[in-house]
Amino acid sequence: MPRKSNTKREDGRYLVRVYIGIVDGKKKYKSVYGNTQKEANQKADEVRASLRKGMDLSSSNDSFVVWADYWLTYKKNEVSVDRYNALVPRVQVWKDALSFAKISQIKPFDLQTILFSISAKNPLTGKPMAKKTIRSYIQIVTSIFDFAIDNRIIDYNPASKLKAPQGASEKHRRALTKEERQWVMEFEHRAKPSAMLMMLSGLRRGEATALQWNDIDFEKNTITVTKSYNFKQGEFKKPKNNKSRVVTVPQVLIDYLASLPKTSPFVLTSANGLMMTDTAWKRMYDSYMKDLNLQYGNFVTVPNKFAPTKTPMMVKTFTPHELRHTFCTIMYEAGVDVLTAKEQMGHSDVKTTLAIYTHLSALHKEKDLQKLDAFLSKCESKVSQENR
Repeated sequence: MPRKSNTKREDGRYLVRVYIGIVDGKKKYKSVYGNTQKEANQKADEVRASLRKGMDLSSSNDSFVVWADYWLTYKKNEVSVDRYNALVPRVQVWKDALSFAKISQIKPFDLQTILFSISAKNPLTGKPMAKKTIRSYIQIVTSIFDFAIDNRIIDYNPASKLKAPQGASEKHRRALTKEERQWVMEFEHRAKPSAMLMMLSGLRRGEATALQWNDIDFEKNTITVTKSYNFKQGEFKKPKNNKSRVVTVPQVLIDYLASLPKTSPFVLTSANGLMMTDTAWKRMYDSYMKDLNLQYGNFVTVPNKFAPTKTPMMVKTFTPHELRHTFCTIMYEAGVDVLTAKEQMGHSDVKTTLAIYTHLSALHKEKDLQKLDAFLSKCESKVSQENR
């Protein structure tokens, strides 16, 4: 039996209305349009097919913003406060870029174009994004569309094949050189306990702040990480990823920690003997970098640090987190396997540890090849002199 022909509209298109169910006690219809009767019928068939799959077509006109907010509400009850606070501004970038778009009408090309744009200039920093940051944005928008699929709003994820621009750079935290590690171990400063601890155990700053003496087993050479301090909220919480861990540390760290006075339950304290605050950390490391600079900066005449003129930085500064990263590097150099390193560092995903190990492997190969070039150049020079 031939299908019923619909009246041609004044704008030249054909309209077909498809019954999709009862919404708020009233019959609800979905209108589709086509430039020909056949095209309109095909679109109507697609709507009926979606209904058979259980799609919620009454919400198909919802904007991306609506479902991004739904997703954030869901994540708020699933992730830590810090993680949620980090997600909000990045979700907002996608919301701003797709503010008027219906979630059911967004195409892969739309998302890829937006990704190229925000990668070239991060709306939050004004700088080009590193690949790690780009991957985070891809993961967020992909998860939002997956959430909509799970709720039967759409049946296809347009973000599933997003790719980072080829020119995006990998950003790796630097690790201290062997010379800088020696500075940490030999230079006396009130920051030395924290620097030694993080460099030789891989603790995060919040974890080091919360560490107490009874968390250290001086016989088994282990540190048990059960909590971390949240500086923004001013409270203790579980470590990142909500998972405690036991870190096996080298004897040199155990011996050093054993030599420290135990005047507080906390291993690290401020200049006043109190628990470390965010301000105390910043002041201590500002002083530490300045004093390291004076000690190892190879000045012709060592300047007075109290002089009104600013002393130039002759050494490369480092952060507490780069000390933590150095521990991962030390494990790589020592031949510790990647799965053990993952547990030691407290990474939630082995991919994080593997990325560091892969980067270090590439650096070591490059250095080995440089040694080969230097060796061959030396040999050629020697042969040339002998032939004269």
